[in-house]
Amino acid sequence: MSQADLDTLISVIKNHRRILILTHEKPDGDAVGASFGLLRILRNADFKADVLMSDPVPAKYRPYSEECLTSAGPGFLADYDLAIALDCARYERISACGLDLRSLPLINLDHHRDNVVNAVYDLVDPAAAATSQLVFELGAKAFHVDALAATRLFLGLVTDTGSFRFSNTNARALRVAALMLEVGADHEAVINSAFFSKPRAQQQFEAALVQQCLSSAADGKYMYAVIPDELLAQYRFDMKDSETLIDLLREIEGSVIVGLIYHRSGGVKVSLRSKNEKYPVGPLAREFGGGGHQMAAGIGFTGKTFAEVEALLLEKITGLLNKA
Repeated sequence: MSQADLDTLISVIKNHRRILILTHEKPDGDAVGASFGLLRILRNADFKADVLMSDPVPAKYRPYSEECLTSAGPGFLADYDLAIALDCARYERISACGLDLRSLPLINLDHHRDNVVNAVYDLVDPAAAATSQLVFELGAKAFHVDALAATRLFLGLVTDTGSFRFSNTNARALRVAALMLEVGADHEAVINSAFFSKPRAQQQFEAALVQQCLSSAADGKYMYAVIPDELLAQYRFDMKDSETLIDLLREIEGSVIVGLIYHRSGGVKVSLRSKNEKYPVGPLAREFGGGGHQMAAGIGFTGKTFAEVEALLLEKITGLLNKA
């Protein structure tokens, strides 16, 4: 991947006027914040800009979004002269409604270490805590970031750092957060939406998950839960709203690596987190075709049962934790 710098991206953006913004499927807080934060920045600068997002925005993040495009028909891309993909580590994960984005110049702006989009213009910065942070840095350097845009971008930064609790929090992220607040980001609203607005049914589901599904290995250093479809149905819980679910396991004293195992899209999905940089989960995820960060990663398995995935991870993770 040949890396572009921020100045190059700014020049490219300024040389185009009709911009399509995209992010990954099943958007999380960073995807929502980055997409709609950039949308606000570009529209304030008199660009024609739209967000295309085929998957719905999770309910708790809807206050930080606005009306967007949800489908694309023949000739759709003729209305645009530049596409920007945000927070997408792989081209196939871009929620583009089946469009061939390579018919347009494509900017790939992301912070995932394993990014392999290989766009015309790639800026991948693993030292950034969130893609929303990169969007703010771009906007502050070349355009105007108002309070609404800053609030949306603050959402992305806060959720990807776990309210600045996770190991990706660094001095640069905190400086950018301070700048967001200085231009009017609504700290209270974001924190309440992201962390203090959980539906009662979700709380009941989480209690049942801990009571019924929790398993441990390696003397409690590996804590994981295999989530049966029946439990999801009982509490009508949608795993698209599961962004902070794994924190229930991460909060357990003595845990080092934690995991969730559940069905998604005809296969088995695994979410992994580590609390110790000596035991990163990113390499493990990449070994099985997954990806993410060193300390937070995911894997999608096809053709395997819950039991097979559980046994495979148990062997790999206990082996990792037992290394000196």
